Amino acid sequence: MDEDSEASENVSDDDNDDASESKSAFLSEDDVDQDTEMEDNDVKEEEDEEESDDDETVDKLNKDIDQHKKDLEELKERDPEFYEYLQKENDGLLDFNESDGEEREQDEEEGDVEDKQASLPVLTKDRLNEWIQKINATKDFRAFKSLLSAFKTAARMSEEDDKITFTIKIDDPNVFSKVIITTLRCAPTVFLHYLKAKKEGDSPMKSGRWSFYKSYVKSYLTNLIHLLRNLTDADMLRLTVKEAEKCTILLVCFDRLAKEYLKTLLNLWSSSMSSDSVRIQAFLAIKSLAITSVPSGKESKAQGYLDICLKNVYLTFVKHCKNTNPHTLPVINLMRNLATQLYGINMTLSYQQAFVYIRQLAIHLRAAMKNRTVKDQNMVYNWQYIHCIDFWADVLNAYGGPMKDEEGDEVESPLKSLVYPLTQVAIGTIQLIPTAQYYPLRFHVLRCLTSLVHNTNTYIPLSVYVIEVLQGAVAMEKAKKTGGVPLDWDTVLKVHKKIIHGRMYQDDVLDQCAKALKNYYKEYYENVAFPEMVDADIVAIRRFLKHSKSLKGKEKLHNLVKELEIKQKQVREERGTKFPGRL
Repeated sequence: MDEDSEASENVSDDDNDDASESKSAFLSEDDVDQDTEMEDNDVKEEEDEEESDDDETVDKLNKDIDQHKKDLEELKERDPEFYEYLQKENDGLLDFNESDGEEREQDEEEGDVEDKQASLPVLTKDRLNEWIQKINATKDFRAFKSLLSAFKTAARMSEEDDKITFTIKIDDPNVFSKVIITTLRCAPTVFLHYLKAKKEGDSPMKSGRWSFYKSYVKSYLTNLIHLLRNLTDADMLRLTVKEAEKCTILLVCFDRLAKEYLKTLLNLWSSSMSSDSVRIQAFLAIKSLAITSVPSGKESKAQGYLDICLKNVYLTFVKHCKNTNPHTLPVINLMRNLATQLYGINMTLSYQQAFVYIRQLAIHLRAAMKNRTVKDQNMVYNWQYIHCIDFWADVLNAYGGPMKDEEGDEVESPLKSLVYPLTQVAIGTIQLIPTAQYYPLRFHVLRCLTSLVHNTNTYIPLSVYVIEVLQGAVAMEKAKKTGGVPLDWDTVLKVHKKIIHGRMYQDDVLDQCAKALKNYYKEYYENVAFPEMVDADIVAIRRFLKHSKSLKGKEKLHNLVKELEIKQKQVREERGTKFPGRL
């Protein structure tokens, strides 16, 4: 990845409303290409598909008919029992001609104009119940085929494309809902019933009946994805995503549909309009897609869709975290907590992804330190960059500790080696502009690094960046009386120059210092070297308490010094008991 590929969009000093840089600010040109790979491939494939439909001729259709008849003959020889069943119970399924084409993958014909104009039969509740009864009793495929036709009508009811043809009409809202719910629940069961592979756990593509049912499966999945994109009711959307997850093993048989499905789920997972229940359900579906094995006959990577899921989940998170405020922060935190779960599936692949994107953060930080331009500094001092640090810190917190190998022995996680570079990026971010205006950013990053200390059992010297604040003008000088509202330190990275000398800001800064030092040193209370670790900091804090003109803010720091000295004494006593003569 090259620095030349950094995005050219600028970010203003305001950390919320004016943060306008795109997600490509943290990605190389290659990574942006990978981000758009799914979309470009889908557009290309859709254009090719449209051109193919437009150029379809009678000769092409005749070839499809001949191929279908050939497949049926092969089915007759390979599975005569199943063929006899179709002939007796569902004889209409064996008749493939132009009039039956609309249930097939290529179902529109130029000669069907009169059929389109004819009035369609209205689906009644009694007729629907009759289909459902047959499907539940015997998995009757003729009834299921009729149900799929009704599902197509329901899923594409708002479709205005004249090329889409329907065989039935739905007027009753209750019938509409029942068609949707019943099809969602029956489809996975019926398809997998007829597409049982010889070996348990094998892909449906390994079934001898795959060539016959393939077009029905593809038609249903296409309509299902269309439905997911157009539903607005939160409860129905959650139910649809939940039932669609059961079709994952079918979706991975169609590469283009699987990618469209992933894009749809990513949109539901990240959309500000999605409820938390829909967001969580969409992520569970993404995770199922990531761990589902891909049929060996497909031209796919060994990891299946895990690689593309990891990349696009991260890029989607980056894209939707640039506007941070009290309303969006809970959603961002939920997305981050969910997304980190994917990185526990395959540690080697997770390491490769994390290495690339942490390195890209380092490249932008290096450019900002080297060039010292407002543009480069704003590439780092914005919410997207900070949330990226938080994201990878959460990944390392969750999976950077010891892990079990195949033999059950405890080994070091591959991700543990990324703690150091991420720490260097985080500390470099603090030091880039070490002014009082960016104290909120400083303490946010310090909280992030403290969590790394706690979860990865890594020593990171952080107290120096807090003592540096206590030695600054904001903490030492007498503050001015100013009004205003309290600062929300969770949603702010930078404050205005007018308030940095105010009493309210001074009190908040000292409060943050006390919390940061206490949380940091709690991690080392049981360390044998704790007394020596805090000696210099205790002296620095006492010097601050002596010379600072702040009144209210010094109380918590005074109590912190007492607490540290008490713990220091306890450790020395315990150390003297266990190791006599080595105080």
